[in-house]
Amino acid sequence: MWIWLHHRAIFDKAQILHQIEHMAWWRKRNDLPKGPREPAPDALERLTRGISALLKAQGRGKDCTVERLERGALTYYFAYPDDFVQHVTVHDHDRRLTVEAFRQTLLIVFAYDQAEGSLELYARGLHKPIKEQLERLFADAVLREELRAFAPDAAYELDQLKDPHFDLQLDPGDRIDVRIRRLRLSSACTGRRLVVEVDDDPQDDIRRAIDECVNLDDVPLSQWHVTQATFCFEFLPADGRKPGRQSFDVGYPRSCSLRSARPERVEVIRKYLKRWKIDRAESAESAVLPLGY
Repeated sequence: MWIWLHHRAIFDKAQILHQIEHMAWWRKRNDLPKGPREPAPDALERLTRGISALLKAQGRGKDCTVERLERGALTYYFAYPDDFVQHVTVHDHDRRLTVEAFRQTLLIVFAYDQAEGSLELYARGLHKPIKEQLERLFADAVLREELRAFAPDAAYELDQLKDPHFDLQLDPGDRIDVRIRRLRLSSACTGRRLVVEVDDDPQDDIRRAIDECVNLDDVPLSQWHVTQATFCFEFLPADGRKPGRQSFDVGYPRSCSLRSARPERVEVIRKYLKRWKIDRAESAESAVLPLGY
């Protein structure tokens, strides 16, 4: 309360950062220009107008506000367009029932990384074609760039996780333990899905669970594709780092809920996703990586 009263700007920024850390299912693409570049002078105005125009066809976007925030290597653009009109029944000043109309705002967030040439988008509740248009709109309004058609390679590869010989190799200095808690397997023949998961027993193992749950004599492992994995990273006590656990999902081809983790954990986790060749961002030219489908 004291910070809210005496340092409102700090409080507001902390509230936004807290909100960012608890957002899940981002889309990510890394086909934007790399390297330092200044946003267009009228970027906020163009982005505001563009989002309003895009959503007005749906009856949304009557008004829109866009705010910019820098955090480390990332620049965030928060857009608050009007949502659909809603009606509620309330008592007026004369204590009579009446119907009032109001518009809540949607939250759309763009996270741009100049060094990586990537753009992450959070737009919960909007359909995929609208999200693709929002990405193109951002590139045009902020960077004055035209994005190519959205035709990415897979950003994440998970099939190696079903291999009984696959090793989640860790560096002792990072002081972490990692478990695969859950795998979603999809049949290459029928498309049917099967979810295999382990409990909290440290002796339990996802490969053992696969052996117990899947009839590999009838349908060999080669006929199953891993389309989603749930990881649990346990961060042990280390200098300047609080211990704790971080669970998140990675989905084939292009989804991940990692951004809701603390920044210091994200850096470590991404290191291993690349080491285990799960994150293929740098191995595929002009790959597009949505973190969140």
